[in-house]
Amino acid sequence: IMAAKRMILSVGSGDGSQQAAIVQSGHHNIISTFFDREQDVNAKYKSSKDHIALLRKKSTVLFRVDATKLHDHHALDGKKFDIILFTFPHTGVPNFTNGHKGPNPESIEGNKQLIRDFLKSAQNILANDGEINITLKTSAPYDKWTFPDFAEYEIEPKSQYSFNSQLFPGYNHRSTKGHVNVVNNGRAKTYVFGRMTNEESGCPSSSFTLSMDFSAMDDYDVEAFITEMLSASQNSKCNVLDIRRQFPEAIRPDTRQLNRVLYGMESSNLLRRGPPKGTSQKPTWKLSGK
Repeated sequence: IMAAKRMILSVGSGDGSQQAAIVQSGHHNIISTFFDREQDVNAKYKSSKDHIALLRKKSTVLFRVDATKLHDHHALDGKKFDIILFTFPHTGVPNFTNGHKGPNPESIEGNKQLIRDFLKSAQNILANDGEINITLKTSAPYDKWTFPDFAEYEIEPKSQYSFNSQLFPGYNHRSTKGHVNVVNNGRAKTYVFGRMTNEESGCPSSSFTLSMDFSAMDDYDVEAFITEMLSASQNSKCNVLDIRRQFPEAIRPDTRQLNRVLYGMESSNLLRRGPPKGTSQKPTWKLSGK
């Protein structure tokens, strides 16, 4: 990114904070794209107006851009990019829902398809020596998001490294739906893809193998799960044990961690504490805005 002449395309740009950090570092050859309309982006993220204003002043901003149809977009067709960024892609379908003991299958399959279709489209506008960077969390359920068989692609995996958000001062990871103020990145990794360098043989030239490492849910993952679960729940009286039972068994937090998160969310005005139900002495919880 420090090489100022390199052309960067950012896909699914969230609130624009990562892209603004790139521009403020002195790199103006960037096109920042958003899936939503501008008014929808601003409605979801309070900070987006300032970021977008900066991006407009010093670079290019596009709205209503589908990450799976980049090569068909009139403003991108014919261009070649040195770096294509997709940081924390997500369809917006909840990772966990009531009725499923584990992660939501619809979310897993939808996000796997999103990544497959994004890579297939992005390879058409990638410079010969360019790279595609996809950054993902590694906690559940993201460990279920597998990459495609690259035998059908013109690109191949090159490397992976731990994502360092400090390289982008002021960057905040925001949820796709905007219902969580800031999402913790956890042990996020960036996966790098580039053009196959041994095309004549039809075999990938690199011995590198992608790996999706599993890590336990941290407090921020637990908070995101609680928010999604209570948003979808028809039961307005859930205590800590009710909430804990909604977690898939493999990643179920203990009551100590869960209580820490619940009371922390109350302190942040995300949850309201209610009276116990029945003979229980445990308080019930509901979202502040529900």
